[in-house]
Amino acid sequence: MRFLSGCLAAATTCLIIGCGAAAPVPAEQVTQTEAAIRAASEVGAPSIPKAALHLKMANDQLQTAKGLMNEGSNDEARLVLDRARVDAELAIALAKEATLRTQAAEALAKVTKLRAEATPRSTAK
Repeated sequence: MRFLSGCLAAATTCLIIGCGAAAPVPAEQVTQTEAAIRAASEVGAPSIPKAALHLKMANDQLQTAKGLMNEGSNDEARLVLDRARVDAELAIALAKEATLRTQAAEALAKVTKLRAEATPRSTAK
């Protein structure tokens, strides 16, 4: 009988630890994700199609995560917040890349123009 009581106590303890402990609300992850989304907006992601897509996905996932947190599904919310943050960071990278490509094209155009002006022209006699 003691053995059965011990097994029952151990099983109950495992059940309480495994199921009863709710994950804490991922407030810090929400803050990080919101900051990444703001940063993406500030670097011009909404005006670049690929970046805008990832920014929209990040916003949608943030809302989904908040809904999950309201339902008490904090572990799942953490995963969705991770995806949202990564999408926002990708939007930032895509926006910065587009800006740098534009600047590079402008610089190349200036160099080409300067080379054309510096090349001695043959004079016809």
